[in-house]
Amino acid sequence: MSASNRKPCPVCGEQIAVAARKCRFCGERFDDPEVDREEPAGDGTGGLIPYKNGPALIGYYCGVFSIIPCFFIGLAGLVLGIMGLRKVARQPEVKGTVHAWIGILAGGFFGLLWLTLTIVLLIAA
Repeated sequence: MSASNRKPCPVCGEQIAVAARKCRFCGERFDDPEVDREEPAGDGTGGLIPYKNGPALIGYYCGVFSIIPCFFIGLAGLVLGIMGLRKVARQPEVKGTVHAWIGILAGGFFGLLWLTLTIVLLIAA
């Protein structure tokens, strides 16, 4: 092959064929550039953290931390989870449905549990 049909491997630097899908020296595989252009650009988290849906994300953390005996955190998780679901309904691209549901379920459960225990303790005192 002539030099114009070869390019350096981006990993090991050895000369490989321009159309190569795998380097014969280091074994590195290369994606088809046409496929890369068609795929939408993702975020660094792989879409796991709904950073565009603040209420769902904060509701999730409030729901998780609502295990702490303070009913305000749980109720905040419940309310923010509902707000996060409404935002997903209006703008599906923001994602965060699972985070919102965790905030609703965990926050609602523990928030009501701690609220009930607080009321029972106040009545008993």
